[in-house]
Amino acid sequence: MNINHQINFYFANRQYTLVWQDLDQNIINEVIFFVLNDISSKNKLNHLTFTDTNSTPIQQSLTLFIQLQHIFINISTTNNIPPINEIQEWEFQNLYQINPNQLIIQKFKNKRKLESVNYQMQTIINLNQQFRETSQNIKDNNNMINQKQTIERSANSYPITKIQSTNIQQLNKLQTQLKSYTIEEVQQHNTQKDAWIVLQDNIYDVSYYIEKHPGGREQILRGVGKDATFLFLQHHPWINFHYILEKFQVGYLVK
Repeated sequence: MNINHQINFYFANRQYTLVWQDLDQNIINEVIFFVLNDISSKNKLNHLTFTDTNSTPIQQSLTLFIQLQHIFINISTTNNIPPINEIQEWEFQNLYQINPNQLIIQKFKNKRKLESVNYQMQTIINLNQQFRETSQNIKDNNNMINQKQTIERSANSYPITKIQSTNIQQLNKLQTQLKSYTIEEVQQHNTQKDAWIVLQDNIYDVSYYIEKHPGGREQILRGVGKDATFLFLQHHPWINFHYILEKFQVGYLVK
């Protein structure tokens, strides 16, 4: 493959290198979106910031990324990033070869190839679209909760017109201090109106989200009342679930 363009992202002990010939910028943007979501999900990061080789914060921009070529991903912009000439060797490297119709991902450790995975470009686009829809649904859901919290505060200020609602009671439950629960306790919350789900030992009340799940109500109900980590990773491993569901967390799983 002749390389006309290249971008290198660096995070922790891993280098992510994207290479391509002249392609539509929409395709490159989709692959960058896919790669950054993968980094966020696997490292449980809620927000990514970017710096150049001089530790100067930069905005997420394809034009800027192409111009700079070496981009450091940070949890915050206060990280001290050493100069590029001091960190040439990276233990892990992911190489993304971007073609018009497919994405080839090769993974290396200490320059030794570990595996190679091919994705159809349409698959990447579909995965990104599912992520965007999920994120938007959660955003809409959070707005709904905030509106209900505003109603509750207003009702408490005027006892005569106080609104009694099971939804408000559920919101009060979501606001309580996080506790530890056994899997047996989680199993008791296994209905559509009282739906708890375990993902990597975090427990979330997804009752509000069931009707908005892009994959349909039946699919998310498969994981209700149990540890659904494996099921979740089977269908959308690229999604940073804690970033999406953090507001719905009710506790932690005790093993």
